[in-house]
Amino acid sequence: MRNNIKIIFVILLSFVAISCVKKDEYKLMTVIGLTQESYGIDIDNIATLTVLANSPINGDVSFSISIDLKEGEDYELINKTFAFRDTTIAQVKIKFLKEIPQETILDISLLPIDFGTLALAKAKVGLNLDEDVIYTFDYPAYEVSEITEITVSLSTVNGVFKNEMPVTLEVEVDDKRSTAKEGVHFSFPEGKTITIEKRKSKGTLKVKLLKEELGKNNFVLRLKNLPKAFHPGNIDEAKVSLLSTTFERLTGSWKYVAFTTYDYLDLNTSWADDPSKLPVNNTAADVLTFDHNELTVSLSGDMKNYFRNTELVKKADVVQMLIEAPGFPPPRVNVMVAEGKANVPFSPNKEAVRNAQIGFRITTINGKEYLEVTIGDFEPVDFLQNTYDMVKDWGSNPVMVDYPIRYRFERVK
Repeated sequence: MRNNIKIIFVILLSFVAISCVKKDEYKLMTVIGLTQESYGIDIDNIATLTVLANSPINGDVSFSISIDLKEGEDYELINKTFAFRDTTIAQVKIKFLKEIPQETILDISLLPIDFGTLALAKAKVGLNLDEDVIYTFDYPAYEVSEITEITVSLSTVNGVFKNEMPVTLEVEVDDKRSTAKEGVHFSFPEGKTITIEKRKSKGTLKVKLLKEELGKNNFVLRLKNLPKAFHPGNIDEAKVSLLSTTFERLTGSWKYVAFTTYDYLDLNTSWADDPSKLPVNNTAADVLTFDHNELTVSLSGDMKNYFRNTELVKKADVVQMLIEAPGFPPPRVNVMVAEGKANVPFSPNKEAVRNAQIGFRITTINGKEYLEVTIGDFEPVDFLQNTYDMVKDWGSNPVMVDYPIRYRFERVK
């Protein structure tokens, strides 16, 4: 199981690209993380911790240990840091010098680095972790636009959680760190518990948006009254934002800021596709204007080859991965999908206008309101042709939903 975890981790890391907010400031960053959330101690009283990187690097990753045991008396560090020397793997060994209590657990935390971004940054080390249960939220942050499911997973040091009876976990809201109020801004329509069914390892909690109010749109969720054998994993709390995108909120004008999925498309599409042909030629003079569900465009850059003046019809609220965001796993966000007229070849040389699915999401970054527009419903003829030909028979709907063009706009005041 440990080897399987490592393999999956490496595969996932290879697809993580980091994209800067500012236009044309694109770069790939190194992603580094522990291979497991918990480590046992072997027969020689040594725990071996492993950290992986998504590309060969040179550098040292420091870490902290939270425990009452004393270094030099109770344990020693055979390695002081995770030392990468033009490698993708580094290890630290912790040797215990005395017999330690069965219930003793060390909390290991990787410290921030300036040459990359951290993925799995926390782990536990102990004797009886095979018997103990590790709990973790699947994502550190969630968005609620109507009703959203928040997921908690259970595992052991061996990776497998086996329960012959349903397990019920209670949740609570950290009122001191929350601005939204339960019963006013949000509710738990099926109660404040998460049930892990028999022979399952995951359970969900439903959160419903009741009311949006400026400055009162987030809360922190955690588990409470846990059994003694339960220990927090990498994500021990969830930050929940109440954020809906509606035609009413879209109303107004928005100017172009950035092409946020450029790096992802550059790195993860077919090698035969030329990234220089991607539709990046856009400026702040390019503006989308909404009058509720009526879209009017004023475009001179590449976006004019796709967008058309159109009436939009809302189809659904969907959850999508923000693949260009830093960190692992990528955050999941709520996107309003609407249907409207668009030139799906995304080309100045070919006109084929039809109803297309377009995603809209309003978000706030550093106090500013932005609109993210996601284009996954296109049939390219000038760029990404090889990627399109590769995936068009996969059954995805829209075809390019996993290779989206996402633009960011700033509200015009």
